Amino acid sequence: MKKLLTVTLIAAMLILPLGTVALADHEEASAQAPSAQEYIPGGVPAQVDPTASMSPALHGVLLAMMNHQLSSLDTGDSALSWEILYNMLSLYGQLDNRSEYADSDTLLLLSETVRDYCAALGLSFDDLGPLPEELSDRITYDASSDSYRVVCGNNDQARFEIRESVTSGSAVTLSGALVYLADGSDLAQFEAVLQSRDNMFGYTLVDFTLK
Repeated sequence: MKKLLTVTLIAAMLILPLGTVALADHEEASAQAPSAQEYIPGGVPAQVDPTASMSPALHGVLLAMMNHQLSSLDTGDSALSWEILYNMLSLYGQLDNRSEYADSDTLLLLSETVRDYCAALGLSFDDLGPLPEELSDRITYDASSDSYRVVCGNNDQARFEIRESVTSGSAVTLSGALVYLADGSDLAQFEAVLQSRDNMFGYTLVDFTLK
């Protein structure tokens, strides 16, 4: 029953217009760290908070891994990587000042934005390959504008939480969970390892384990 509930929730999050809970939660977190608007290519913003800056990446990974019932991340899986990127862009893309609304539930995002999000995941955009067919109803590419059209997701039924952060040199280990708001139970728990990097987010994901 819980497995069925989890699958249903993930589907609901990623096919509906963005909810105010997701937006408010991330705006509060973003206030603690530099955003896309403050990033200067080639320089890492000072005092980047990994909890705030990397939440979109970790949230996107968590949802995709739950959807595919995986316990460890395989960035060599192109279809999985595209699904993670879609999750990130659909839930958080509107916070990037380069994005535009095509309509009430669809965003237009330049390919350079997708490249920036790839960097947070340790992915090479050029090696991703074409968009998988199974995502064609949610994300499409427009060559004339070099942009992606992304159907917004919804995060009203579950809350992404980071509960612990441990720093060791340039590496940071974060642990947390996806919490079902109806009863406060954990739908999944995770542990992620980040490495400090010169990119928009200030870090790159190097390991992710679903517990």
